[in-house]
Amino acid sequence: MNLSRSVVVALVLVSVISIAHSSPAMGTPTRFVTNELPQQYSRTSLEYSKDGNFMPSVANGYVGTVIYSDSVHVSGVYNGKAFPKKYPIYPIYLYQHAHRARIPSMASIDFKINATAGNLSYALDVSEGVFYKWFEAVNLTVEQRIYAHRTRKNLLIVEITANNNAGREFSMDISTNMGYTTNDIQFFMTESNRSDALAAAGLINQPEESGSMRPNVAIVWTYPDTSNPLTITASSQEQTWYYITSIATNLDTKFNPLSEAKYQWDEAMLVKENLLAEHKAAWKALWDTGRIEIEGDLEMSQAVYGSMYYILSSTRHDWPYGLSPGGLPGGEEYMGHTFWDQDIWMYPPLVLLYPDLARSSLRYRKDRLPAARRIAKEYGYKGAMFPWESSFTGLETSPGEKYGKNQNHITGDIAFAAKLLWEATKDFHWLREVGFPLAYQTAEFWASRVEYDAENDRYVINHVMPPDEYHYPVNNSFFTNVVAKINLLFAKEAGDILGKEVPEMWSTIAEKIVIPFNSEKKYHPEYDGYSPKVLVKQADVVLAGFPLMYEMDKQVRHNDLQFYEYITDPKGPAMTHAMFAIGWLEIGQEKKAEIAFMKNYANIQGPFKVWSERRFGHGAVNFITGAGGFMQAVLYGYGGFRIKKDGLYFHSTLPPRVTKLTLNVHYLGCSLKFEIEVKGVTCTLVSNGPISPDLEVSTKEGVYALKRGEPVAMETKDGVVRKRVSRVQSEMPQGVKGRHHNL
Repeated sequence: MNLSRSVVVALVLVSVISIAHSSPAMGTPTRFVTNELPQQYSRTSLEYSKDGNFMPSVANGYVGTVIYSDSVHVSGVYNGKAFPKKYPIYPIYLYQHAHRARIPSMASIDFKINATAGNLSYALDVSEGVFYKWFEAVNLTVEQRIYAHRTRKNLLIVEITANNNAGREFSMDISTNMGYTTNDIQFFMTESNRSDALAAAGLINQPEESGSMRPNVAIVWTYPDTSNPLTITASSQEQTWYYITSIATNLDTKFNPLSEAKYQWDEAMLVKENLLAEHKAAWKALWDTGRIEIEGDLEMSQAVYGSMYYILSSTRHDWPYGLSPGGLPGGEEYMGHTFWDQDIWMYPPLVLLYPDLARSSLRYRKDRLPAARRIAKEYGYKGAMFPWESSFTGLETSPGEKYGKNQNHITGDIAFAAKLLWEATKDFHWLREVGFPLAYQTAEFWASRVEYDAENDRYVINHVMPPDEYHYPVNNSFFTNVVAKINLLFAKEAGDILGKEVPEMWSTIAEKIVIPFNSEKKYHPEYDGYSPKVLVKQADVVLAGFPLMYEMDKQVRHNDLQFYEYITDPKGPAMTHAMFAIGWLEIGQEKKAEIAFMKNYANIQGPFKVWSERRFGHGAVNFITGAGGFMQAVLYGYGGFRIKKDGLYFHSTLPPRVTKLTLNVHYLGCSLKFEIEVKGVTCTLVSNGPISPDLEVSTKEGVYALKRGEPVAMETKDGVVRKRVSRVQSEMPQGVKGRHHNL
């Protein structure tokens, strides 16, 4: 069969149980309201409307779709070969390479009220994970809700609710947008054995390599009859129509995927009136885990909530299949591959806000260690060499061979992410099962990748591509060598903690690895022979200061920031500005930080706060790499957090125009709330786990035990939270008020 007919998505009203119609209110920090959809909006295939499609999306980390588009994507389901070419031709022809498999959307449903004048409005509510469309006329309100159920991960749901107090009937047309038949999956219609549902199933056409697993995808969906209008009865009682799509694959069930899809559809239909309430409750619980609240600046608050929403939509703790630069719903961007974008850009916010989701990202990497070892062996190295672009198997799926072969810093980036999680959680079980295997096998790669320069008694790494992809090949990339050094040292540290043997040679290599430095101008050249006048693509050297936290004195950090800020391509990718903002805040240059931070807004597009890769709407759409960088600027820049071996440090600054910044973060299994105001910082232990240690906060004013529910108010904005040391608690300095008070 060709899935060339239609199906689902829907309309209308508000809250479940007594769904009193909620007409669109003014925009709030979490609800983005508009009377018009983006001009670039197109009902055609995403593949042919990528240039500026800033429609919102709904997803739950397993399944996702761009609203009203013809495509659905399932995380982990790819079609096409792992086929790096020595001389790739750009733009890449999607179907020559492994890419997210397109599933025709059964949830792209729209409605129109016939022969009735009224007003249309739309909203994305990121706190609920729901897209709304409203039609309002005299005595008639219709509301459409579209969402990917957060807990019932297999479901995409469209609901349309009508409230009619006009005393007469109305006619409502339903339209669908399935688009073209997919080239990725050989779908065939099959019996659903349900009177109001259709079913289809099929295998992807081409696995990444011969003999590797071919995902089997099954769909069961409520059939929308587009040939006959729906009737909104004259009764004043509200009416709701439900269109449910259930998708299952052989990746997520031991049963037949079709049987699983039918089961999930049946279960949903039994409780269809409660699905929305379930979904909203799940999103509320997720937000409450790592909520950020901003007072005084609605634009920044919406940017923060929007950025986190699009990241959270593309990941879940129980589905470790990686994050892609363009997210899950619009899978065409970067073909849905996982790059360093996950480990360096999106991951640091997750570590503090949602550590379970951070674990999922690293589980994706750990599960693909066998593939990384295979790649290393093919290039003549030892250990694990991770691919520049990873999909399902963990083999290299970059279209260009030079990227996977030479952009080696990806391997160190992953080890650094593991180091960060260890220092944030001190989870010994995780370190043994996930962290140490990642650290050891990646360090083993670096030990074989370096070359010994006997004349100068040092180790070098030659012929690499740094984060600044404008320059290749180069020797001794500053960023690459720093991340390799950190990787080697972390492997030794983790081995010592677990009592595992680690080669002493790795410490020697780390000590003697070349770290480029210009002692005359006191800055770090990007690589050997770097010309100071050459344009740089994106943040590179400055990443050593953060997120890598490579130690350097304040003047060198200043010089690196000042030097590279002027020669970084203004047309480069979104996340660069955030790193300069963090750096300037680190050394107390608030005005320069503000200028860099405000540049982020040129990458946030349209009423639905969708990120673009480059400024003013250019480049990849729903670029959650940029969203991750922006969130780092909020957390690690203005929040000033640094996760270190001995504690969670903070050096907080209020963002411009913000009167209060509240950050709910996690450290050593505890949930902490930091409230940053002009007068100082208040830290509260919100909750702690069953085996979490006792914590204290240390500042220049003293050291104070953190007790659950008891705020500690500090006039200083600098300090460190760490495991409590047995001591008599410091006395309050004279004149300092408000410690351990109850708010």
